[in-house]
Amino acid sequence: MADDTRAQGVPRRTAVAGAVMIAGATAGCARYAEPAAETPPTSAAAEGTVLGAAADVPVGGGTVFADQKIVVTQPAKGEFKGFSAVCTHTGCVVAKVADGTINCGCHGSKFAVADGSVKNGPAAKPLPAQEVTVTADGKLTTGGGGGAQTTEPPAEEPPAEKPPADKPPVQGLASTKDIPVGGGKVFEKEQVVVTQPVEGEFKAFSATCTHAGCAVNAVQGGTINCPCHGSKFEIADGSVRTGPAGKPLGLRGVKVEGDQITLA
Repeated sequence: MADDTRAQGVPRRTAVAGAVMIAGATAGCARYAEPAAETPPTSAAAEGTVLGAAADVPVGGGTVFADQKIVVTQPAKGEFKGFSAVCTHTGCVVAKVADGTINCGCHGSKFAVADGSVKNGPAAKPLPAQEVTVTADGKLTTGGGGGAQTTEPPAEEPPAEKPPADKPPVQGLASTKDIPVGGGKVFEKEQVVVTQPVEGEFKAFSATCTHAGCAVNAVQGGTINCPCHGSKFEIADGSVRTGPAGKPLGLRGVKVEGDQITLA
């Protein structure tokens, strides 16, 4: 009986080779159809990671910790906020904190130091908040502080009370004679400005401008003046006289003992 393959004009060897090629192609398709393994997302720094010293974060500004991909700001004195340092536009790590905003160097996005909200696009989403803690020894750590342990010194008995001595003279912030009537004085170290709107009435305000966190530098012409963008505030109540600032200066407590002015 004649071979069917030969009768059809196809050599047997060719038919077998074709079958092998088809089988190999089928196996190859099955292999390349398998999904690729997903790359796990980059995780944040572990809780309790020490970032640096709280004293290195300026009031009204902030510091970028690029290795941990976290940025820490201090919108007001003693108030620390943490955010992811990964820009929500294309995932670049933000470059710096300046002029009251967290700034990305890739496409110019800017975020508010107070809450991470978008101040300037193209980013459309705020920076995610990251919990940070200031330890008893002034260190900034990630998380709620569970991983940052501080050792408390053993309690010591209070020293024996000494007999009262003559009360030393009060050493205040300034003398009442240092504050001109209708003017004031800026105390850079204490970050406070003291004014005397009318004779015998003393007021104190935060020296941090509410526009971009610059320090005011002078009291002239009946106003407290910021050199950065020209904002001016009333010496009587700290309210805005001239923008671009939109909020008044924060009020600080002050008292007068004799001829000395001290912060309350």
